[in-house]
Amino acid sequence: MNDPQLKNLLDDLDSTKAAGDGVSRLVVTRLAKKHIPYRVMLGRLELQDKVVYPHFWVEAEGCVIDYRAAQQLDDKSGVPHGVIPLESVKGRYQGQEIVIDPLPDYLYEQLNR
Repeated sequence: MNDPQLKNLLDDLDSTKAAGDGVSRLVVTRLAKKHIPYRVMLGRLELQDKVVYPHFWVEAEGCVIDYRAAQQLDDKSGVPHGVIPLESVKGRYQGQEIVIDPLPDYLYEQLNR
């Protein structure tokens, strides 16, 4: 799957009211249903003199998937947002892989509002 296809698959999740961990759970669930390998990460994002910690994001298909960094930094300019190819990421993600299982359908529907 290429970047635009991944973006098309996931971008509607940005409109949910879920926080970073919740959005990551939604992303994981959608990726798992499509049998797309992923890694869920927990750590920090450093961008210039700003730091977000703790911070959740997902990595898949050579991309960082992050829909809450801009919200957490209260800044929209230059902050990674959405599906970003790894080579285009501005800022520094540092973290470790964690396990987040896909959600059952009823929880997915509740969280994706």
